[in-house]
Amino acid sequence: MKIYNYLFGLLAILLMATGCGKEDDPDVKINPPVFNLQKSSAVEAVDLGLSVLWANCNMGASSPTDYGGYFAWGDPTGTLWSSEGIGYNEKGYTWNTDNYGGNTPINNISGTALDVVTTHWGDGWRVPTYAEMNELIEKCQWTLLEQGDKKWFEVIGPNGHSIAMPIAGMYGDDPEKNHARFLSGPFHTNVCGFYWTSSVSWKQNQNTRGYLVNPGVVTSWAFLCTYDQSDMTIYHVFHDHLRAFHMSIRPVHDK
Repeated sequence: MKIYNYLFGLLAILLMATGCGKEDDPDVKINPPVFNLQKSSAVEAVDLGLSVLWANCNMGASSPTDYGGYFAWGDPTGTLWSSEGIGYNEKGYTWNTDNYGGNTPINNISGTALDVVTTHWGDGWRVPTYAEMNELIEKCQWTLLEQGDKKWFEVIGPNGHSIAMPIAGMYGDDPEKNHARFLSGPFHTNVCGFYWTSSVSWKQNQNTRGYLVNPGVVTSWAFLCTYDQSDMTIYHVFHDHLRAFHMSIRPVHDK
């Protein structure tokens, strides 16, 4: 009997030891990635012949084809990765947080105190609106290019000038990592590029791109470009996403 008790106790100790540090352990601390928030010396304002000027680099990038940083919507600090106040039940995500624009944000954060580009770049730079991003699709030619292990779109404006839009993927949720829900990624690099707009989507009560959203949870519009649509010119691919997801941002500047 003593032998069985000893073996049982030893097994319990081994199980506790192997459980330490598991990803579902709420005490595990994960350091969020840090991205450059200041405007790189490589950034230029490019006139594509559209209503606004477009930066030639993503926010946080050091060159036009560099992925750059990944930022949440409505976080002017550019450093927020908290899931506090964001839950999940049988109906999907719940939202009870002042982060990421709060419960009832304004329709458009471009150029406001919630705009991470305006906060850190200043000088008239801001996150593009839905309409401005849509204009970039409608009026420009999008051609897929690749070199080495990177893919990007060359976007040629009506006046012949162009910018590169990297296919950088995104940081999203992972059900296996509840305490680090928005630290997982980047997903889909060189497969899909996700670019935030400054515009809120008021489409509620729905299954949003593979994840359920409870009634009243406000999402925002992001533009999606994918490598399997090698010419994006005729596509208008906007998805409404949870605002705590972290995506690329391509700043714009008024003319």
